[in-house]
Amino acid sequence: MQGKANFRGHPLHLILISFPVAFWSGALVTDSLGAWLHDEFWFHMSVALIAMGTAVAVPAAICGYIDYRTVRLTRKARSVANGHLVWSLAAIVVFALALSLRARLWQAGWGIVLTVAGGLILLVGGYLGSELANRFRIGILEAPPPDTS
Repeated sequence: MQGKANFRGHPLHLILISFPVAFWSGALVTDSLGAWLHDEFWFHMSVALIAMGTAVAVPAAICGYIDYRTVRLTRKARSVANGHLVWSLAAIVVFALALSLRARLWQAGWGIVLTVAGGLILLVGGYLGSELANRFRIGILEAPPPDTS
């Protein structure tokens, strides 16, 4: 079942969401490298990754919300979708807060704590999104019947 946020049958939310997940996960790795190597470059890289992830998360969230409003969901799928929506929006907010704290002070302690918290929140939201796609087949284009000619 697909929602209305698609391009030529390809679900935009499923395409776009991989970017913030990759960028934000990368920020956790670069923060770890910065702390381990005591090299400020990695903290700068983390802030850039958080900024790029947050920038792409907004259109991904908009596409996800369009799908949320336009796909017919069972009661169980709606419950999972509600959780996915809340956890994913929370991740965007937490990463945006981390970005605002770290924009001037790359190694801000609370900013790094928020980055780690955002990663954990993202993990929950991503799990629920995976449930929607894999268990409930939301955003999945069913294969066309085989050509019998």
